[in-house]
Amino acid sequence: MYNRKIMERNDSDEWLKNLPLQTEDIRFKPEEMVACAKCRRLNPPNRLKCFYCGGEVVLTDAQSQFLKLNLRKLESWEKGFNVIFLPNSQVFDEAKTAKIAEFLKTENEVLRKIIAAKNPLPMVRAETEKEAATVQTRLCEIGVKTFILSDEALAIDRTTQRLRGIEFLDDRLVLIFFNQDETTEISRGDFALIVAGAVFERRIEATENYNKNGDNKILNQTETASDETLIDIYSRSNPLGFRIYAKGFDFSCLGAEKEMTAKDNIKKLAEKLRQFAPDARFVDDYVSNRTLLANVWEVEQKTASQGLKRESFGRFNLGNLTTVNNTAQFTKYSRLQWHLL
Repeated sequence: MYNRKIMERNDSDEWLKNLPLQTEDIRFKPEEMVACAKCRRLNPPNRLKCFYCGGEVVLTDAQSQFLKLNLRKLESWEKGFNVIFLPNSQVFDEAKTAKIAEFLKTENEVLRKIIAAKNPLPMVRAETEKEAATVQTRLCEIGVKTFILSDEALAIDRTTQRLRGIEFLDDRLVLIFFNQDETTEISRGDFALIVAGAVFERRIEATENYNKNGDNKILNQTETASDETLIDIYSRSNPLGFRIYAKGFDFSCLGAEKEMTAKDNIKKLAEKLRQFAPDARFVDDYVSNRTLLANVWEVEQKTASQGLKRESFGRFNLGNLTTVNNTAQFTKYSRLQWHLL
């Protein structure tokens, strides 16, 4: 009985003899290893950060072919490098689109819409410039044209100066700052870009039955939404631009063309700005592209506690306010247009 079991085991292990032998060395050679710039320990050339200390690993162009990209979704506060799609005459069939989507870790349908939009749009946001450059190189090999724009260049932490009014002179614009006694001027030849869009805000106020165990139940919830049209204008020398909101702007510059509502007046103002500088680039497709932008540039969502409120003796309710706002997303898209000039 014992010998029979041994024979059966030997027969079941027979398949091991037919396994193919490894004929190539899959390890990196000693001369292919890269020293960390910080701790000097050797790392394989397929990573951008040191395995030991997390420091930067500097790769040559030849070594970059081994690089395994980790295109994780960055947090909004992290500084990254945006790989921007530039439409060209290249035709992308289903197989090529699926290959690009898999490489970028993007949904196939989203990528198809980005390509079909035929507008410069962000495809991915990389953690380092080297990672972004590697993405750009590999996309170029497939026929995708891109350029890299850093978060530093977008300068989203710097506020766009708001305008209270504009004076149209023969050869220049006088820009009047909001809540300030200062002005600046843009000559007709220096006026380069007009970007029209809108900001949307959603506010969700919720009241929960507070429980020390953390098992809170929502008692009521109120949601409100608002939107406002706006225009950003840029000179050739200022990448931050100037912003005009429909509310709080003096539309007397329109003269006899001034309408009754701010919504109509801001459209009139956009047209007058275009007539003043016909050579300036005009962009008004933000609203149609904002869902595609959210693939890389998400809208901001913040939740703030409104504290505990006594409901009755020994019972408390907890209030929360959640706001969803696209101002930062629009600002990125608007400033992207300046870098495309």
